[in-house]
Amino acid sequence: MKACAWFVAVGLALGGVAPSLGLAAVPMATGDTPVAANADVTVAKTANTSQVSLNNASATSLATVKGLGPNKAQAIVNYRQQHGNFTSVADVAKVPGIGPKLLAKIEPSLTL
Repeated sequence: MKACAWFVAVGLALGGVAPSLGLAAVPMATGDTPVAANADVTVAKTANTSQVSLNNASATSLATVKGLGPNKAQAIVNYRQQHGNFTSVADVAKVPGIGPKLLAKIEPSLTL
């Protein structure tokens, strides 16, 4: 085991990671991998979650988001085709049929 990996393993076993290692000292779920605090993470994807791109996904892909069925997914694609790419994930609320409650539910699963 490399020295750095050993320090990380020991730090995790003790309940945290030393800030000098550049790793976030936050509780992690089983199976999560420590990420450097300054890492460029553009799309969050773990074994349990992934994000779907509002600007690139097909209706079929969008329909995989919990809370979106095939009709709302197609409405998102239609809106995108008529109005151009979304400039923020919150803009999906402009799609007819997507209100504040649904937006709050689906927003963590979406990206641009």
